[in-house]
Amino acid sequence: MTYVKKVKIFCANDEERLENKLNDFLSKEIEKGFHIISIQYQLTSAYDASSIIHDIVETFSCMVYYSEPVEE
Repeated sequence: MTYVKKVKIFCANDEERLENKLNDFLSKEIEKGFHIISIQYQLTSAYDASSIIHDIVETFSCMVYYSEPVEE
């Protein structure tokens, strides 16, 4: 069987949304028989001075590096 390597990137404004997106992806891909190579998480904080109330904006992101089977 031949496998192709792929990358999928997810972003969300809160941890729970990111977790739900990732879980949905993993549950669908598991049916295809894929293999996870690596999962990396990142949290980015930025100061937003453009709004009336100055605030810190957090972005949660995740990159999944995986391989999945391809039909020959």
